[in-house]
Amino acid sequence: MELEEITLKIPRSVAQGLERRDILFFLVDKALSKLEYYRSRVEIFKRKYGCELEEFQKKVLSQKEDFEKWDELILWEGYERAYREWKRKYEDLKSV
Repeated sequence: MELEEITLKIPRSVAQGLERRDILFFLVDKALSKLEYYRSRVEIFKRKYGCELEEFQKKVLSQKEDFEKWDELILWEGYERAYREWKRKYEDLKSV
């Protein structure tokens, strides 16, 4: 994993007593929060349709066009993609 250094300008009152590990903790916490949000959205669709995304995709693609299911498929795919992305970011941050 490649690391990049950044510089932040924040008010002195906020910076006092703040250490590198505090900032990393905030970032890890934010990533975990996003990860859990998108995971919960994915779980809603899994419960609603009683299957994984791949199986739902096959059903939607093989059936007569149903706009509601297509809309749900697009949302589910987006939530799944966001979940994987935030999970990767969370894992990356934990290893720093």
